[in-house]
Amino acid sequence: MPEEPITFEFIRKVQRDEQREPKLSKIPEDFYKKAKDYLEQKRKLSEKQRDRAASLEVKNVEMLLEDVYNRRETKIINHAIIAARTGIPPQNLIEEEKEFFESAVNMLRTQREMVLNKLLKKTKEEDFESVEFIEDVEDFIGADMKSYGPFKKGDVADIPKDNAKLLKKVGKVKSYKK
Repeated sequence: MPEEPITFEFIRKVQRDEQREPKLSKIPEDFYKKAKDYLEQKRKLSEKQRDRAASLEVKNVEMLLEDVYNRRETKIINHAIIAARTGIPPQNLIEEEKEFFESAVNMLRTQREMVLNKLLKKTKEEDFESVEFIEDVEDFIGADMKSYGPFKKGDVADIPKDNAKLLKKVGKVKSYKK
């Protein structure tokens, strides 16, 4: 995204984009910092001029920023639920949002393991499959979001079942009986 100065119009555009799109819209990495600076500048100007119109603009900017934050927060929580189930991360997170997202995903995964796996009587072993590598395979992030590999032809390893299924499909591994 090209560097665009933070103005009332820009903040309103971001708010409209967040309102329209179900996914996180692309915003500048320093959006919150620049928006804070812009708001502080407007507050000082409003106090200095004691102008009702300037004071109204400050209130409008505050409402827009709160709406942008609330919408992004909701989308991040929804994406965290998806990521906890599938391992697929969202696009367009900015730095301030990444820690929140990761914390939410970790909390959801922990809760899922504690409740759902006990309820369904799943064990860790049921989620993995022993495979023998038919070809060399570079390291990869498994369905459980852990790192696996690299593997050489002939290596045997326990990997998540979802990854084993995919690697079998492309002819990189075969089932291995212990």
